[in-house]
Amino acid sequence: MKIKGILETGKLEEAISASSLDLERAGVLPNERIVFRLTFEEILLLFNEALDTGTCFVVHSKKQRGCYFLTLSIEGREADPFAMESPILKRLLDSTENKPKWEYRGGKNIVSFCFPLYNTLWNNISFAWKYVGKQRGILIMSTVIQLISVVLGVIAPVLSARIIVQSMNDNVRRVVAIAIVLAVVQLVKNFLLVISNKGYNKVVCETLSVLESDLVMGALRIRNKCLEERGSGLFIQRLTGDTVRMASGFGRIADMTAQAVNYIGILLAMLYINFWVFLLTLSLLIAESMIEIYRTRKLYADDRIFRSANEKFSGFVGEMIRGVKDVKQLGAEEAFCNEAKKRVGDANDKRLIMQGNNWTIKLVRWEVSELGSLIFITLLAVFMGRGIIPVSTLIVLYNYYMSLDVRAVTLAGEFLEYAKDFSLSVERVCAILHGPEFPKERFGDQEIKDPKGGISFEDVTFGYDLKDPVLKKRNVLEHFDLRISPGEMVAIVGKSGCGKTTVLNLLCRLYDPDKGRVSLDGTDIRSLTKASLRSAITVVNQNPYIFNMSVKDNLRIAKSDMTDEEMREVCRLASIDADIEKMSDGYDTIIGEGGVNLSGGQRQRLAIARSLLQDYRIIIFDEATSALDNVTQSEIQKAIDLIKKERTVILIAHRLSTVIHSDRILYMSDGRILDEGSHEELLEKCEPYRLLYQEEGV
Repeated sequence: MKIKGILETGKLEEAISASSLDLERAGVLPNERIVFRLTFEEILLLFNEALDTGTCFVVHSKKQRGCYFLTLSIEGREADPFAMESPILKRLLDSTENKPKWEYRGGKNIVSFCFPLYNTLWNNISFAWKYVGKQRGILIMSTVIQLISVVLGVIAPVLSARIIVQSMNDNVRRVVAIAIVLAVVQLVKNFLLVISNKGYNKVVCETLSVLESDLVMGALRIRNKCLEERGSGLFIQRLTGDTVRMASGFGRIADMTAQAVNYIGILLAMLYINFWVFLLTLSLLIAESMIEIYRTRKLYADDRIFRSANEKFSGFVGEMIRGVKDVKQLGAEEAFCNEAKKRVGDANDKRLIMQGNNWTIKLVRWEVSELGSLIFITLLAVFMGRGIIPVSTLIVLYNYYMSLDVRAVTLAGEFLEYAKDFSLSVERVCAILHGPEFPKERFGDQEIKDPKGGISFEDVTFGYDLKDPVLKKRNVLEHFDLRISPGEMVAIVGKSGCGKTTVLNLLCRLYDPDKGRVSLDGTDIRSLTKASLRSAITVVNQNPYIFNMSVKDNLRIAKSDMTDEEMREVCRLASIDADIEKMSDGYDTIIGEGGVNLSGGQRQRLAIARSLLQDYRIIIFDEATSALDNVTQSEIQKAIDLIKKERTVILIAHRLSTVIHSDRILYMSDGRILDEGSHEELLEKCEPYRLLYQEEGV
C-alpha cells in the first residue's frame, strides 16, 4: 500500500481510513488497530498544526519477517510529534506496547509503526500439521498413491494420440491393443484415485474430531470479558466453517499438488517433443499464472474484510435469536430488523467488492488465455505446414496443451486461493486457541483439598473496561473490604448498579481485581488451581441456563455418576420433585432449549437442584428466588436452611424477604458496604435499608 497526499482535512481522513483498512487486511489485532487509528490521527493533526498547509506526506506499508510495518513520511522542517504537548497522544502511547518511532532524515519527518503478526504462513502450517497427528501416515500414503495415478494420467494422452494415428493407418490390431492398454491404465488410475481419496477423507474426519473438541475447550477457557465482548456468532462460524477447511486442508493441498505434478509431467513431455512449443506453452502459463496469483492475493485481503463484517452480522443474529422473546415483548422487531439490514448490507457490500475485483481479474486472465490459444494453434499449423512435426505429433501436443491451458492455470489459482483460505481458517482457529486477541483464564498451582468456605476481600479495586482506549476503566469497587466466615449465611443487598454482581464475579474469578486480593480460606484465589476454585464455589443465577435435554441429563451435567436416589433427594430439597413427577415422562422429559417448557420458578429450582449435586462449600444465590412465588420461596428457604449448616451461603438479592433470616446482611451503595448487621439491626440503624424494606412492603 502506498498513499500520497497533502496535509489537509480530506486527505488526512482518507489516509487514516485506508491505513486502518490495510492493517485489518494484514491481520493486525482489533485492539491494536483501534489504538493505531487514534494515534495515527493525532500524529497527523499535530503535523498539520506544526507544518505549513499543503505539505506533502506519503504512507506506505509492507510485511516482512513476521511483522507488518507502516511508515509515514512528511516533508518539511524537523518536528517531533512525541515532543509536542498532546495529553491524548501520551495516553494512547501508554496504552500500547507497540509504540511508534520518530526520526528526522533527509529533510523528512518519518514515523514508523511495527505490528508483530502471530499468524504467519509458517506458523499456521506448523499449527495445522500438529492436528493431523496419528493420521500423518495415512496422509502420506494417500499422497503417494495419488502420485502414481498422476503418472498414469500423463501416459493416457500419448496412448489416445497413438490410437488416432493407427486408425488413420487402418491398423485395427494396433488400435485394439492400444485401447486395451489405455483401458487398463484408466482403470488402475481410477482405482488408485478412489483409494487415495478415501484416505484423505479418513484424515479429515479424524482431524476434525480432535480439532473441534479442542476448539470447544479453548472457547471455554477464554476470559469471560472477551466472550461477552465478541459474541457467540464468531465462535459458531469458526467452529462450523473454519475447522472443516482446516481439517481438509492438507488432503486438498496434497490433491492439488498431485495434479500439479501431472501438469509438470506434461510440460516435460512437450519439452521432449519440441522445445519451441514447450517454450511458448511455458511463457503463456507463466503470464496467466501471474495474473491468477495477483487475483488470489487480492481475494485473500478482501476476504478477511468480508469475514470480519459477516461475523458481526452472525453475532447480532445469534443475540437476537436468544433474546427473541424480549424483542417481541418490547415491540422492537422493526429496530432489530433495521440493525440486521444494516449489518448484512455492510457484509454484502464487502462481498460485492470482493467478488467484483475477483471477476474483473478473471476476465483479464480469460482474454489472455484465448489469445494464447490462438498463438499456440498458429504455431502448430506453421510447424506442420513446414514439415517440422507430423500430424500425430500435432495431435499429441494439442491434447497436452488443452490439458494444460485452462486447467493448469486454474489449478495455480485454486492452489493459491485454497492455500490462502486454508491459512486464514487456521489463523482464525489458532486465534481462539492461542491468539492474544482471545486471552485465556490463568490459574495458579496451589490446591485446597478440603475447603472450609472462608472468604475475604482485601482493599479490592476493580473497574470494567470501556471501549475508549484513553479513558479505559470505570471503577465499580474501590478499596473494598469484606470477610465471611466458614458456614456463615451472608446476604448482600442494595440497589441495581451498587456492585453486588461485581463482588460475585470477582469471587468466581470471572474477572480479577485491579488492586487488592480475593482469598479463599486465606489463599489468594489467583494462586489456586482451576479445580480447587471451581469445585469449591457454585452459583445459582437469576436466569439459569437449562439445556435442551431431559431433566435427568440436565442434572447429570453436574455429576456424571449421579444415582437415582441422589437425583430425587436434591430435587426434593429444591422443591421441584412434585413438578417433575407431573411431567409426561417424569425425569426423562425433554424440557426444550433454555428450559422453554418450564416456568421461571421451575428453571431456578432445577438449577438449585443441579448445584446441590456436588459437595460445594460455598453456594451463591444470585437473585435465585426472584421468580418464585411466596409459597415456593418459603420451601426454598427451608432447603437453604438445611444446607447452610455445612456450607457458606451468600445471597445476592433485591427482595429483602429472601434475606431477612441471614446471619448477616450487608447493604451496598456505590461500590462499598454502607452498613451491616442483622435484619432488625439494619432496620434500626440503616435508613437506606429501612426505606428499601418499606418500599417493598414486606
